[in-house]
Amino acid sequence: MKRLSPLAKSKALATSFFVAALFVFVGASYFDDGASYWGYIIAFSEAAMVGALADWFAVTALFRHPLGLPLPHTAIIPRNKARIARNLADFICEHFLSTQQVMQKLNQWQLPRQLMRWLVKRDNAELMAGYTALVAQHSLTALRDVRAQQFIQKTAIANLKAIDFSTLLAQILELLTADSRHQELLDHALHGVSDVLQKEDIQAFITEKLSAEIKKTLHVKTLSDYAGQWGTQRLVKLVAQEVQAISEDSHHPLRYSFSAQLKTFIARLEKDPQFKRKVQVIQDQLLTDPILMQYLSSLWTEILDWVEQDLQSDSSLFKARLSTGLRQVAHHILQDTEMEQLLNEKLLQIAPPLIEKYRVRIAHYIADRVNAWEEDELVDQLENAIGKDLQYIRINGTLVGGFVGLVIHFVAQVMA
Repeated sequence: MKRLSPLAKSKALATSFFVAALFVFVGASYFDDGASYWGYIIAFSEAAMVGALADWFAVTALFRHPLGLPLPHTAIIPRNKARIARNLADFICEHFLSTQQVMQKLNQWQLPRQLMRWLVKRDNAELMAGYTALVAQHSLTALRDVRAQQFIQKTAIANLKAIDFSTLLAQILELLTADSRHQELLDHALHGVSDVLQKEDIQAFITEKLSAEIKKTLHVKTLSDYAGQWGTQRLVKLVAQEVQAISEDSHHPLRYSFSAQLKTFIARLEKDPQFKRKVQVIQDQLLTDPILMQYLSSLWTEILDWVEQDLQSDSSLFKARLSTGLRQVAHHILQDTEMEQLLNEKLLQIAPPLIEKYRVRIAHYIADRVNAWEEDELVDQLENAIGKDLQYIRINGTLVGGFVGLVIHFVAQVMA
């Protein structure tokens, strides 16, 4: 047996009051023998039926035409759906999502502190890391699609081709050479090379390689042995000494030569059309090279495989690092009052325009959603939501109407 819904039960209860009043009226009218109390019973039942019918009409008229009759000012909700949608959206946004109300709540909540307190707990940090890993897994599925790979490749190549590498490289080199920064980099490089070349095992290794090459070239054994054993060793030591000398002398001629060559190279990158075209040709060749594209494609696949395997692992490195990082960040922010205050200030700065922007969108969404409902669907939704309580209006109308009928009958008897 199908169970009645709460709304159906409420309607049945309200209707039962009307039916009871009807039976009382019929019974009282039949057994009326002229006694005064029968008049009160009949007056009560008559007024109760009138109240029940009036309130039934009023409640029904909200949702539909009573008895299917298209009477004026009935089916109020479906006929005014657009206005109700607009007013409902405005009411919610004005009284629940106003900027002043939301900002007041944000001030009370101290959202950055509450978030950091929540995030500093291990379980919560692991939960966030797990959700992030889940999103990443779904993203990897999309990235594996051939269409996605082709789109990424085409977009990347198109954007790279649009870059003026000559100008970009010139700007980078100018930045590196400003205030003689390139000399500092050269110092580090020369010191490193010098330290390596000063090691005896490195010198012996280079000597051996150069000696072997000379022996292959010179066919006079005595000369080749002499050149290989002494000459190459001497050459390596001279190179090492020269590198050390350059690294220790900030005014070494080779340093000035290096700076001059670098400036010339930057100037050609910026102003020499022919040189710029050469760079462009090299750029195009690299971006269209099938071997390079194949290598990058296989590298992309390998990276995706590695990331996917890690995300699926119970001991995922990504999730562990992310969880630890989140907890550390939260802990440091909680310990740093100024940083916490800064986050709160920034939140309060960016919140008002976001609230104004999105509460309008929320209002439009509510209005559009209500307008998208069919009239029957709208009536069912609202009637199921508030119809149960509205049935008590019918019950109250029956009882109140009956008592009003008693009062009217009493007054009539007194005045008779």
